[in-house]
Amino acid sequence: MENLAHTLLGLTMAEAGLESVTPLATTTLIISSNLPDLDLVMYLRGDAFSYIKYHRGLTHSFVGLFVLAVALAVVLTLFDRWFRLRRGAFLRPVRPGRIFWLALLGGLGHLALDFTNSYGVRPLIPFNDRWFYGDFVFVVDPWIWLLLGFSVVWFTLKPGSRPTRHRIIIALWLIVGILVSAAVALALRSSTIGQPSLSRVIGIVWFGALAVVILGAMLGWGRRGLGYARWSLLLLAIYYGGMWMAHQSAAERAAHTEPADTIASASWPQPGNPLLWESVCSAAGKVDSRFIDLTEKESEPAAGRSNWQELAAPDPALIEALRQSGPGQTFLNFARMPTSEVIERPDGYSVTLRDSRFGLKLHAELDRDMNVQSSSMQW
Repeated sequence: MENLAHTLLGLTMAEAGLESVTPLATTTLIISSNLPDLDLVMYLRGDAFSYIKYHRGLTHSFVGLFVLAVALAVVLTLFDRWFRLRRGAFLRPVRPGRIFWLALLGGLGHLALDFTNSYGVRPLIPFNDRWFYGDFVFVVDPWIWLLLGFSVVWFTLKPGSRPTRHRIIIALWLIVGILVSAAVALALRSSTIGQPSLSRVIGIVWFGALAVVILGAMLGWGRRGLGYARWSLLLLAIYYGGMWMAHQSAAERAAHTEPADTIASASWPQPGNPLLWESVCSAAGKVDSRFIDLTEKESEPAAGRSNWQELAAPDPALIEALRQSGPGQTFLNFARMPTSEVIERPDGYSVTLRDSRFGLKLHAELDRDMNVQSSSMQW
């Protein structure tokens, strides 16, 4: 998930009662909920290859989370002793052991959120490089922003804050609100496949809920921050349960109409719309995909098969050849059910592979003997 969701989860857990466990508990949960994404520094190199190779790697594994929790506990304990405690003789020192467990909890929360989407996680690194996918939540989910955000907004804007601090927080939430509203509007606009009226209804519900959040902030509902935060976590669990059931329904509908020679299949939701799913299945030499609208009646198998779009899958010999290059190996280890476009030239082949989930592409040039001459990845 993106870092807004991770930050909101850390803040919500703190508000739900963990902030009283030890001084700097809230700081610990916010940092640890985002710390596994430390591997994003590789993206600063400016190429998709480094991003795909290292993101959701060691820092998103159980071993990595343990190391990060130890490191964060040491850093915050030293910060507490060298800086914070010098501000007052009666300040309560942090409890290093509790800081560690909170940091580990924040990291596990990060891993849990990342598991739910189609990107997946590799929690067993360095012992096993296998990917695990939840496939029931989109990578950027505005409903999670609402479910985790309402209690955080109300709590941070509760009456009694210092005027300057209050104005700064209002400005920050205003910026966040504008950005997420724009993202939701764009997501709903891009997921209107055959159902523009439903997308309008979803938009009305989402923006109506956002209006309630704004109203609650204006009326000072944050006085009950502890109770609202716990309700927020409960609603998130219910939402995940509902999305898991929707995923099962989409996968079942896909199975009724998918081609008979299917070897592997998967279904994942579209951005902003919990009722629209994409199903992808692979067989020898091809990849089929279709959209499934859960509000429509399930089609008869014979009629539903016409909804599948068939694309070419990479030839096994081509896959073996591409694995000889760094970008090719990285792409194939990451991609799920990739599609292939091959252009034959007098001196070789020009190949483009595309991940079925995202816009990630691998471009490669091969000679007539299937030796890779050049390869690169791009979004």
